Amino acid sequence: MKLPYLLVSLAAMLAAGCASLAPPSFAPGTGMSEVEARMGKPRSVAKAPDGDIVWQYPSGPVGQTTYMIRFGPDQRTRSVYQALTFAQFAKIQPGLSQDEVRLLLGPPGETMFFRRMNEAVWSYHYQASASDNRIFNVHMDAKTGTVRSTSDQIDPLLNPPSHDSNSNS
Repeated sequence: MKLPYLLVSLAAMLAAGCASLAPPSFAPGTGMSEVEARMGKPRSVAKAPDGDIVWQYPSGPVGQTTYMIRFGPDQRTRSVYQALTFAQFAKIQPGLSQDEVRLLLGPPGETMFFRRMNEAVWSYHYQASASDNRIFNVHMDAKTGTVRSTSDQIDPLLNPPSHDSNSNS
C-alpha cells in the first residue's frame, strides 16, 4: 500500500527537479519591472549589438544554469532561455571577443589564467543529461582577449571517478 505512494512522491520530486532546469516563464512583452519583481536584480547585464538588453541570471560558480532574458528597446521581453546548452556552445568560435562570449553564455563560473601559455580559460558548468555533468571551457588569448579554442570535460566535482574494487591499481 505504501509503494504506490512512494512511487508517486518520487515521480513528483523528479518532475520538480527537472522543472527547475527549465527557464522561467514570461509571456513575450512582459515589462522589465515585472521580471525584476519575480527574478530579482540580474547578476549581469549585457547590451547586444542590435540594441537589445540581456539580463543574465547565472546560478553560481558551479551552478549548471544561466538564464537570459532579452529585452527590446521598448523594455519588454523578447525571449527567455537557458544559455548553457549545446546550441549556445556551438556559437563560440575562434576570434570572438570576451564581450561576445559573455553575451552568449553569461559570466563564467570560474576563470583561470595560465601565464606561460598567455591564456585565460573561462569555465561553465552544465548538465548534458540527467547523469552527465560537464564543464565547457573557453580558451582565450590573454593579450587580445579573443577566443582561441574551446574544450569540454567531465565535471569531477559532480562525477567523481569510480573506483573498481576489482582493479589492482
